[in-house]
Order: sequence, then C-alpha cells, then structure tokens
Amino acid sequence: MIRTLLIASFVCSVFVANAATAALIAYEPFDYAPVGSPLLGKSGSFGFSGGWRAGGFNASINSNYVIADDSLAFGNLLRSGNSISTPSVGAIAGLTRDLASPLGQSDSTVYISMLIQPQNPLHGGAFNGFLGLVFEAAGEPELFVGKPGGDAINRWVLEDRGGTRQHASGALTQPGSTALLVVKAEFFASPNLNDRFTLYVNPTPGGPEPATGVVKQDAIFGAVQGMTLYSTGAMRFDELRLGQTYADVTPIPEPSAIVLLTCGIATAALVMRPPYYVACRSPNFE
Repeated sequence: MIRTLLIASFVCSVFVANAATAALIAYEPFDYAPVGSPLLGKSGSFGFSGGWRAGGFNASINSNYVIADDSLAFGNLLRSGNSISTPSVGAIAGLTRDLASPLGQSDSTVYISMLIQPQNPLHGGAFNGFLGLVFEAAGEPELFVGKPGGDAINRWVLEDRGGTRQHASGALTQPGSTALLVVKAEFFASPNLNDRFTLYVNPTPGGPEPATGVVKQDAIFGAVQGMTLYSTGAMRFDELRLGQTYADVTPIPEPSAIVLLTCGIATAALVMRPPYYVACRSPNFE
C-alpha cells in the first residue's frame, strides 16, 4: 500500500511540475489602467529596465500608443491584462522598453512572441502604414518584424528596420484579424557567421515548434538592448514574451487544478480500498 501511494504521489508531482508556468526572460501583458491612457511612462511587468520611453529611429510621435480594453485572443494562448492600440499617423511613431539583460550573447538562442492586429485603413498612415516591433540595438542593422511599408506590404515579414533585406511570409495581414508572430533569434559567436532569425506566423499555441519558417540570415545584428513598438499604421498589440524556448513564449492554460483534484481522488481511492485479501477472498470463506 505504501509503495502504491508513493508511486501515485510521484505521478501527481510530475503532472503538476509539467503544468507549472513557463519561465520567461521578459513579459509585457499591458496590464495597465485606465483604458485610454498613454503607454508612455508605464512600467509594470518584468524583465525590463524602466518604463516605456520615447524611442525608435527617426520617431517623432510617442503619445499615440494607448491602453485598450481587454487583451487580444489567439486560440488558447495564455493571456492576461489589456492591450495597446494606435491609430494611423502621418509620421513615424515609436516607444521603447529597455531589457534588464540585453539579448545577443554569443551562441545563444532566444524566442520572442507577440500578438498583433492591423486596423483599418490597412495601408493608412505614412509609408504605407507599417506596423510592428523593432529589436532595438545601439547601431545598425536593427531587426523589424511586422507589416512593412514597402515591397510585400500586405504580408508579415522580417527585414532590416528601414525596409532592406526583406523576407516575406505567405501570410496576409488582415484588418481586425489577430496574428501570433514568433521569432527564433540565434546569435552566433563566429564573426564569419550571420545571426539567424526565423519567423513563425500563426503557429499553434502549446504545440511543438514548427519545422519550417521564414528565415533571415544576412547580417550580424549584435546586442539587442530593448523592444520598440514602431509604426505609422493603425494596430492593436499585446502579449509580448521573451523566453529561452519555444514553449516559453507560446503557453496555454494548464489544468493544474483538475490534475490536483484527480490525483487527490485517486490517492483517496487507494487509501480507502479494502485490503487485497479481503477484496479477493473466496465467497465460501468464513
């Protein structure tokens, strides 16, 4: 009996451990209030240094990003807090959140995910209404992921900030449709080997890492010091995650309470079960 209980306890502990919240490098759920207030200066969440500040190359607008009611949804992706929104604008807008620990250490891999939803008019705003996220660095180049302002303006892409060396996905950008974008960033130590970025568009949350994606490997990017919201187009943006694994940045709600209840019932049943010799005794035994 004791051996059986120990085995049951071990199995339960494994289930609960697997259901634990993924460890993240940084997470921004935009859990701010009041709705309609500027994102500029807000500093909740974790993994960052300081609050959202004016930033972005040639950005002259920063008060356009405001807190929007409720979070964006994509399948069963774990989500919380609110989101942010911005209208289309006539000049480049940008807000930067510095990371507590820069990305880009030699021979390291990091995953970044986000929810992004273009709004109407799709190509409204300066430069055909580009919108997305820049991996902020001290120098050039900087990586941009999102909807571009040139070339494949109706697709989700990876490119250098400014539009060069663009690599487009086959997925369309659609007003009112939320996209899950996941970037696998691989930084290499060799000065002769370019950093590699792989874009997965709308992968299944909680599933395995996709076997293929849009690959960009045409430059050495160096240290990434922050994340910059960078746009002229109208959009909503939410659930910015940075993690060491694909699973870290595509979490789903885990039924930990159900697992615990099931384990409790199973353990109680084992404790209350009659002894083996009683349960299996002969009907003629007195």
